Amino acid sequence: MSLRSVAVLVSLAAGSLFAAADTIPYSNVGTIAPQSTLTATATGDIIGYFVSSSAGDNDSIRMIDVTTGATSNYFFPDHGTTVGATANFGPVNANDVLVFELYNYSTNQLFASDGTYSVDEVNHAYTTAFAGGILNGVDIPAGTYVGMEDLPNGSSDFDYNDDTFVFTNVATVQDPSPVPEPSSLLLLGTGALGVAGALRRKLFN
Repeated sequence: MSLRSVAVLVSLAAGSLFAAADTIPYSNVGTIAPQSTLTATATGDIIGYFVSSSAGDNDSIRMIDVTTGATSNYFFPDHGTTVGATANFGPVNANDVLVFELYNYSTNQLFASDGTYSVDEVNHAYTTAFAGGILNGVDIPAGTYVGMEDLPNGSSDFDYNDDTFVFTNVATVQDPSPVPEPSSLLLLGTGALGVAGALRRKLFN
């Protein structure tokens, strides 16, 4: 068998494994996922699909339309919802900024896809584009995959699979890296001046 044939078989096998997956793994387990901004792709409804739950606590999720201030009902109680169940989270306008907020009934705490809405002020959602396919044995349409953590920073394992969902009509954009603090810029500037001075001495000596 040629090397090319082996490569094709390996890629097909990997695709089959992904197609049969119950979640889309977070690649940096144990660390807080980068903050993302979620927006409505088009004017219309946001439809959610329940994918899985490994949480010990009792959770539900709702959507907040930050742009209009509208909030949905809480849906998908994690221990009583079947895989593939759907819910209409309500109408939105194109480009509205959205936040998904998980309520942990066992601890009476809120955790969200935007850290400013979380009780511990950190991001509790791992989001990524999903092309559509089989998740947890059910055919789920294309959308944005959201894996959430339902325990606070310090207690969470941050593997982002406590409760997982796919939402249609939602786009995700990873927020840019934070702007350096003034003190960091000052150190950078001082270092650059030091290098320039050393080069000048070397050239004129």
